[in-house]
This record gives sequence, structure tokens and C-alpha cells, in this order.
Amino acid sequence: MPCKLCLERGKTWNGDDPRCAFETGVFSPDNWNCATMNALRDISRKMRTTYRDDMEAASIGYVPFEDGYVVMTWYKDRGRTGNAFIAYDDEPIRELTEADALLAIEQNR
Repeated sequence: MPCKLCLERGKTWNGDDPRCAFETGVFSPDNWNCATMNALRDISRKMRTTYRDDMEAASIGYVPFEDGYVVMTWYKDRGRTGNAFIAYDDEPIRELTEADALLAIEQNR
């Protein structure tokens, strides 16, 4: 089932259907134009916590989350987020859940 933000947004364009990054509640790299991931990427751009290199490693961005960060990678602005996870200084990285993503969005609006 699509995430909360994908359901709220629906499909607002012609062409391919979106593929939500949180169909199972946990981030999947098999996504395209997921509303939740788009919101996180938009926040990281507004916060200027992104780096873009189209000729090499593509883009990386982060959004502060509790005492850590939601870290994401993507190529250009083509809609797919290749990787996303939670990183802390003093804990191992962990998978990103829809609940985490929504909390990070709320904390950074």
C-alpha cells in the first residue's frame, strides 16, 4: 500500500505511475516519484544540506532527525531515490521507515 503522502497526493501528471518507496512501511530503492521521498529531498535542498555531482556520484542530501539524520542519495532530479537510511553518531545506521520519514518531515517544516 502506498505511503500516507503518496495517497494524499495521488497522481497529478500524465505518464508513468508513481512507485512509493514505502509500500511495506520500510524504504525500498525500487521507487519513483514517492511523495514522502520528494518531501525529504525538498527539505534537504531548502536547508542546503545537499551536494550534487552529475558526472560522478550523483546527489547526496540529509535532513536532521531526532539526534541523527535521514541520509539520501539520488541521481539528478529524476524522481528515484536510490538509498535512504537513518544515521546517528553513536549508533549503527538503520533502515528508514515511513514513520521515521514523516517525523523528519514534521520536525523540519
